[in-house]
Amino acid sequence: MSTSSFFRTTLGAAALAGALAASPAQAQHAFADPGATFDPRVPTPAQILGYDIGARFTPQRAMMRYIERIAAASKRVKVDTVARTFEGREMLIITISSEANMARLAEIQRDAKRIADPRGASAGDIDAAVKRIPSIVWLEHSVHGGEASGAEAGLALLYQLAAGTDADTKLALDSTVVLIDPNENPDGRERHTHDIERYGSSQGVASEPGALNNAGSWPGPRTSHYYFDLNRDWYAQSHPESKGRVSTYMKWWPHVAVDLHEQGSSSSFYFAPPREPDNKNNPAHLPKWFDIFAAAHGAAFDVHGWSYFRREGYDSFYPGYGEGWPMLTGAIGMLFESASSSGGAVMRNDGTLRTLKQAAFEHFTAEWATVKTSARRRTDLVRDYAAARANAITLHAKGPLRAVMLVRDAQGRADSLVQKLRDNGIEVQRLTADVAVANATMYAGGTVPMMTAKAGNYVVDLAQPQGYLAKALLEPDAALDSAFIKFELELRRTGQRNRFYDMTAWSLPLAWRVDAYALAAVPSALAIVTDMPRTFAAPARSVYGYAFAPGSESSIRLLASLLTDSVRVWYAPYSFTSKTNKFPHGAFVIRTALNRADVHDVVMRRAAEAGAQLASIPSAGVDEGTDLGSNSVIPVQRPKVALLGGAPVNGSSFGFAWYAMDQRIGYASTLVDANFVASGDMSAFNTLIVPSVQAGALDRVLGDAGRARLAEWVRNGGVLITMDAASAWVAQERVGLVRTRVKRDSTRADSTGGAPLPGSLPGVLARATVDSLSPLMAGVLNREMPVFVNSDRVFTIPKDLAAGDAVMRFAPAARVRIAGYYWPEAAAKLGGSPYLWTERAGRGRVIMFAHDPVYRDQLRGTLPIFANAVLLGGSY
Repeated sequence: MSTSSFFRTTLGAAALAGALAASPAQAQHAFADPGATFDPRVPTPAQILGYDIGARFTPQRAMMRYIERIAAASKRVKVDTVARTFEGREMLIITISSEANMARLAEIQRDAKRIADPRGASAGDIDAAVKRIPSIVWLEHSVHGGEASGAEAGLALLYQLAAGTDADTKLALDSTVVLIDPNENPDGRERHTHDIERYGSSQGVASEPGALNNAGSWPGPRTSHYYFDLNRDWYAQSHPESKGRVSTYMKWWPHVAVDLHEQGSSSSFYFAPPREPDNKNNPAHLPKWFDIFAAAHGAAFDVHGWSYFRREGYDSFYPGYGEGWPMLTGAIGMLFESASSSGGAVMRNDGTLRTLKQAAFEHFTAEWATVKTSARRRTDLVRDYAAARANAITLHAKGPLRAVMLVRDAQGRADSLVQKLRDNGIEVQRLTADVAVANATMYAGGTVPMMTAKAGNYVVDLAQPQGYLAKALLEPDAALDSAFIKFELELRRTGQRNRFYDMTAWSLPLAWRVDAYALAAVPSALAIVTDMPRTFAAPARSVYGYAFAPGSESSIRLLASLLTDSVRVWYAPYSFTSKTNKFPHGAFVIRTALNRADVHDVVMRRAAEAGAQLASIPSAGVDEGTDLGSNSVIPVQRPKVALLGGAPVNGSSFGFAWYAMDQRIGYASTLVDANFVASGDMSAFNTLIVPSVQAGALDRVLGDAGRARLAEWVRNGGVLITMDAASAWVAQERVGLVRTRVKRDSTRADSTGGAPLPGSLPGVLARATVDSLSPLMAGVLNREMPVFVNSDRVFTIPKDLAAGDAVMRFAPAARVRIAGYYWPEAAAKLGGSPYLWTERAGRGRVIMFAHDPVYRDQLRGTLPIFANAVLLGGSY
């Protein structure tokens, strides 16, 4: 959205400037450098907001008003709306440069794209573009809503660049285009500022760490509407904030990208270089520029006598961070971490008071130094970026991993993954004919000396400008330095905390459950993918009914929408063939008899909306398999779902399940808290999802009476679905529902006097074997598949479970590891233990996942299993 449309209800620039005119002495902001001068026609922060930046938190509505007025008063500023959050708040990107540069933004963008993709351009063309283009600096603010000082600093920097008239500002404007993401997480920030306003006092800001204005309310403001950490969402792009951000980023291809965060209140300030481990796909020029920028940041802090640290605390291993993703595009991605002021003022361990103003001042100082350094070193910076983009092509052309082939499947997982890669700017090609491929390495394990790759399969040639990112996302297993691992093992041996900051396995083909092959050479007969295939074709109207196969996300959405519309659906447990249509076990059948009168129209409309493949079935009598009138073909009970949230529940796990229900499955769930489960009327529900919990806290809320009421609800026919730590909670003997137990950890460390070794697996992928008899595996055709593990929890289940109730087990120890870092004893502990199982309790059922099957919306391969648990759990 352009500036003019965004500000269609505002005053004109001239009228506004006259109304808010200030003298040169008044024109300033709280963090301005000594000697800085400003255009008095641009209103100051205090004139717009009514206070100096840092004096209080600026809510979203006030930020929007501030940005609006600055843009209306300055020809250096352009504002675009690039997305809206799930709660409807606008996501802005602010473009700032000199008036001359603003007049040629289209030309600058063309040069940026030419440098970012040098294919087809001559060396002279690239050199000319490098000399012409300003450095492009991308500044991200407060992706964690409660880490609010970054956004305040961004407002100060906006004024500095919009109004500054001193030499430093003029050089910055002439030599850079600055792109400000002023508030990366509007929904989270709004929760934060709401808490601050709600718990405010006329007697001043409470500085005790436990005060409500500092502690906030469950689950805290860090996350998005669905309680996702958006600083882990850059490649997954599960949220419109991330989609809009990345899409805009790829219109500019910045040379520098900085992400402003907060850390513990008693820390100092962190800036790059990061500590180990780094991602081995990061371009080679990054360390040089980390040191250049660190020197500038350090010098700026030294002027004030402020403390800071580098090379510890924060790594660059995971590719989904706000600075990690840009690194893999060739940008100098840097993280800033200021000490938090929590609710505006908080007492630190040393007895000093940490204020919002100081936190924002430090952030402003660091990012202003970034802009000035990017301006002064413009030519070298852009030239090194251009070389990195070219090197991404030549380096990956040498292999050994030259390309990745993704096998197209009938359930659309490969199609979905390819679209995700394209959303990340990664070029994907499609085989236009069957071709012979030699020495292909299967992601599932093993090498095929010679195979025929089928037309329609996808190929990602890593020799492309986005090759660093493509390899980071697609390679089967991300490498860790042996020295780093050795040090971690020593920390662990002595009982100290490990330094794994996030997950250590994320390979997208594995996470999507797509058959993939690593190739040493690029096959022939390829064409670039420019659009994705449509899957829906309306079938002929049928007298008897319709059927669709399970397992795809489109079939999940179709089933969910039909149940929502009160269309009766049946589940066929055995495979069958009707005319030319073959269906696997677990297919869904809609009989037109005993259904709503407009069933034909509803089914067609919902199938088209879901993009599902639907077939007409002329008769209950099939050509092969079990007839559809058999008693084995059972009706699907309509789930009435409650999702447990509130203080005993892990907010992230709750958000993952909530998002899966709302956005992936498309089925309503009522959000309830533990007090309701303990004493409310649960008769309106037949399914309860319990995400990961703090077991002790949940026990305290429920009490003996609440646990007994929950157990009675299950025994009377309820379906209880537990995940991760919630499965450990329900496995307690005092809950009285299941015979499953958590296996006691007997691993000990000699150097800690027999204390348990820290053993939580740092986000790995493990191999699980599948029992295909269970309806929970409807549509899952794999005998083995990757699952995500993020703890050291291991379960034991009864040996006499009914056939199909031990649904998934981890593979034996020798084969359980697929990717990520495993502690030395982890495979032996995990191997053979259950991942997914069920136990009957009276007329009800408990379905237990050992870990989270919908973690961060990044485990799309296990999403259908969670959906089956919800939609089919009460039907068998």
